[in-house]
Amino acid sequence: MPSEPTAETLLDVRDITVSFDGFKAITSLSLSVPKGSLRVLIGPNGAGKSTLLDTIIGKVRPVSGEVRFGGEVISKLPEHRIAGLGICRKFQAPGVLEGLTVRQNLLLTARKDKGVLGILKAPTAAEQERADELMRLTGLTERADVLAASLAHGEKQWLEIGMVVAADPQLLLLDEPTAGMTAQETAQTAQLIHTLAGRHTVLVIDHDMHFVELLNAPITVLHQGQVFREGDLDTLRNDPDVMEIYLGRPKDAESGAQSSEGTHARA
Repeated sequence: MPSEPTAETLLDVRDITVSFDGFKAITSLSLSVPKGSLRVLIGPNGAGKSTLLDTIIGKVRPVSGEVRFGGEVISKLPEHRIAGLGICRKFQAPGVLEGLTVRQNLLLTARKDKGVLGILKAPTAAEQERADELMRLTGLTERADVLAASLAHGEKQWLEIGMVVAADPQLLLLDEPTAGMTAQETAQTAQLIHTLAGRHTVLVIDHDMHFVELLNAPITVLHQGQVFREGDLDTLRNDPDVMEIYLGRPKDAESGAQSSEGTHARA
């Protein structure tokens, strides 16, 4: 059963259904995420993970149910209004400005005045300090004056996380942040996300079960557009129904096979 809303709930998805030309991508889905927490969302392809994030940010409208953020119904608001409330999403592919340096990318997103004239002004001392803080956070201080185009793939992902965090969102949505990363980059990304949780509420989608293990956070499993199970990784690995839908193997499959392949499952 999905977790119940509490007084400290920041994101409360209530019984939403999303339909595309009659096909139900999400059916009566409910999800509650406490303020300051880290939550991981997994599930097989087509489970509704990205559609859920699209619904949270207002890109997709539910045909029924509602999304509440900080107690306010946001599921009928336009995307820019939802973003303005403090919800930011990082997509799988890095969206950095490759013709700018690391510092310039972060200064641009740290600007308080987002208008044309504001962007043309010299950055304030506070904005410079914020950019320095974000470079320390993401481990990119030594790459400050390197063009984003020259960064390694993992570094580009960290830079974009820093750019998203620059807006100081309450809710940070990370869609497969470790896609294409090396094992070392994946471990560093897990450390970065742990640093973000607490000050921010973080909801992560990923398909790398080793990364999910490193996150060591509560997990919600989606299947066919619904919440299938919730729990920690060890509990879910020992759940034969989760193994059946997630790994595509029957319930009576040998536990040894589950153990050997469980860490390499792909969502």
